[in-house]
Amino acid sequence: MEEAALLEALTALNERQKAAGWTFLCAPAAAFEHAPLTEMCALWREKAGGRAMPARADLTARAMKTFMPHMSLLERVEDHGRDRYRVRLHGSALARYSGDATGKWLEDVVQAERIGSYIGIYDTVLTLHAPLRVISRYQAPELDYLDGESFVAPLSVPTSVTPIILSVTYAKPRKDDVNFAPSFARQSA
Repeated sequence: MEEAALLEALTALNERQKAAGWTFLCAPAAAFEHAPLTEMCALWREKAGGRAMPARADLTARAMKTFMPHMSLLERVEDHGRDRYRVRLHGSALARYSGDATGKWLEDVVQAERIGSYIGIYDTVLTLHAPLRVISRYQAPELDYLDGESFVAPLSVPTSVTPIILSVTYAKPRKDDVNFAPSFARQSA
């Protein structure tokens, strides 16, 4: 995908999220604050080779070992005439602070007022076939002390025309409750 088209799509998504009061910002998958996310991005690009994205089978358990506790896999499926996201895998580090979501529908684990932000991110990844960096300020009452950084990317699967979503997330306690603006947002403002 052309860089200009990617940036245009992400600008539109970030504007939509800001207008809705969601606390996520998306950028191209490039510079990460958490070193393991930089490693994950490099692995994703290596396994993609010359293709738009790697196959799910390219990211073996051995290759993903260090990321698995922080990893989620989600699939978009049609259910009674509408698209829904199912969490196929939810890593143990994520489950410690957000509960185990493995096998559940996204709307069963994300509050109704926030579900649109997650769907917006995942739909964008599937539409663009491109990896993203996502910075989040968690709002759910049980998580509102955390900030997160994620690598979110598509993976092809041979049995579906719709890729699955790989999300690798690292969370940390919030340092500042005022003026949420990750470094990439401050630089472009």
